[in-house]
Amino acid sequence: MLENNLASIIILNYNGANTIIDCIDSIFNFTKNDFELILIDNNSKDKSHLECKKNHDEIILIENHENLGLAARNIGIEKAKGEYIVLLDSDTIVEKEWISKFLESYNDHGEGLFQPKLIDANDHTIINSAGNLINLFGQAFSRGKGQKDTGQFNNFQKISYTSGACTFTSKLIVEKIGKIDSLFFAYHDDVDFGWRGQLLGIPSYYEPKITILHKGSPTLKWSKEKFFLLERNRWICLLSLYSRKTFVKILPILIIVEIGTSIYFLKKKMIFSKIKALSSLIQHRKEIEKKRKVIKKTRINSDSKIIRNFVDEFDTSPIIINQKSKTRINSIISSLSKTARKLINE
Repeated sequence: MLENNLASIIILNYNGANTIIDCIDSIFNFTKNDFELILIDNNSKDKSHLECKKNHDEIILIENHENLGLAARNIGIEKAKGEYIVLLDSDTIVEKEWISKFLESYNDHGEGLFQPKLIDANDHTIINSAGNLINLFGQAFSRGKGQKDTGQFNNFQKISYTSGACTFTSKLIVEKIGKIDSLFFAYHDDVDFGWRGQLLGIPSYYEPKITILHKGSPTLKWSKEKFFLLERNRWICLLSLYSRKTFVKILPILIIVEIGTSIYFLKKKMIFSKIKALSSLIQHRKEIEKKRKVIKKTRINSDSKIIRNFVDEFDTSPIIINQKSKTRINSIISSLSKTARKLINE
């Protein structure tokens, strides 16, 4: 256990009037440990951040003059005085003793990134995330999302990465991993952060003793812009976090996955989102290559070790694909992933 138990809770806000007030009220009502709350506003027009400050003057409010995306969390991390950091989405509601339980788990299991069980805020019997997972093609998903919570995910365990909705760790670990990458703006920033942690030997854990309510995706829902960001950012991870040797090994399989993904985008009339993602990758190729070189110099773990914490399947949302198609696609993805895993381990 670190000497100072002060937790710095960092929350971003962007026109979050419908969610953030409940979130912050829950923190002040249910957090008995020492904490500071750093609220970073990304140029909201609805003045919701001012309402929060009015209700709780203790809040450390930082007002940006433009929307910096999720990388704005770096501002809060730099100002944090606590030895523990909590990255929390504005559409969450915390429970009693949540920080105490995180501290206990951190003390029991050691350095790492920790996420709670996330429960649907509208239906408390439904899971939102029981640990976040990545497959070998950079496709990330929340385990158990949409399932009824019957205790099937009540075991503490290692996962691929922790959800950006709620991540607990120490400031020392955050400093080791480095800043949240501004390339992402939104989505997959947590994938990148957890993956970079794995490369440095920093594990990600799922702690089911803590449950937090989560409303989910309050800004873009399932839009063309969201698909663009998810696809572009997935490829930023693949191009920068895998070694060049690994990338070349699995490139033929990646091409097959891309053909299938493009067909899906075409059927959903979102092919321009895919084209836009490719165009953006070309535009940012120098930054991506620079990032890859930095990671090459600092990484400790090999890709063959990292992928032990990755999965072969891909659990897509029922909102975007029906169960029959989901089963068929997942079978194909799983088969291709197992082949790619063998190639990486050679």
